[in-house]
Amino acid sequence: MSLEIYSKDPPISYNSEIKSRDRYFFALISIIGLGAVLFATWPFFVWQMSTLPRLSGGFDDAPIPQARVLSAKSPNLENIQVVQDADGFSYFIPTNLSENDPNDENRSKEFSVSIPKLNINNAIAKVDSLDFRKNLSHFPGTALPGEVGNSFITGHSVLPQFSDPENYNAIFTKLSDLEIGDKVNVARDGKQYQYIVQYSKVVNPKDLSVLAPISENAKNLTLMTCVPPGTNIKRLVVITSLI
Repeated sequence: MSLEIYSKDPPISYNSEIKSRDRYFFALISIIGLGAVLFATWPFFVWQMSTLPRLSGGFDDAPIPQARVLSAKSPNLENIQVVQDADGFSYFIPTNLSENDPNDENRSKEFSVSIPKLNINNAIAKVDSLDFRKNLSHFPGTALPGEVGNSFITGHSVLPQFSDPENYNAIFTKLSDLEIGDKVNVARDGKQYQYIVQYSKVVNPKDLSVLAPISENAKNLTLMTCVPPGTNIKRLVVITSLI
């Protein structure tokens, strides 16, 4: 008669089960957190490494070189202030609008902007406006499209994965995709104007040179947004000229 011996593994304690479950839980949370960080920051590094070097003007705080862009008259820079809100966002504020009174009945109240390459169709730009949450903003005192001078337009940008050409809070996210020769179409007061991209540059948020006169008698339109998309660290300006 043989004697068989059966053995059982020692029971796992309740505390051991909890510790094991907690380890898996914290590992999962860590992976999700890391994924969220990469989701938010990866586009920033990609933009810095791939898009920024491609821009025709590069990245520095110097004024836009006169020889490389057609521009024209802009508001007197003595009447422009750079202010910063509670979130650290810097923006321009005009202190004197005497040259172009926004209450002038003959002055256009809005116009539309279309950029085929960015799938932007008939986006509304409010004239002499500093609010671009529900529209594009035409900076007060700058020329209107078709006029001699620098028509300055600002729009929002967000993280590239949330880009939406129909959403004014994200409309200029892919502005850096514009290259020399691309077209910008503007409709104002029943007239059509077509501009061609000449130059793009990343500048300091407090750089007023983007508004400064560069050459006389030219009809120029400038588009500006925050970069890298989803941040307000710098500003991208795309300069176009009427053709």
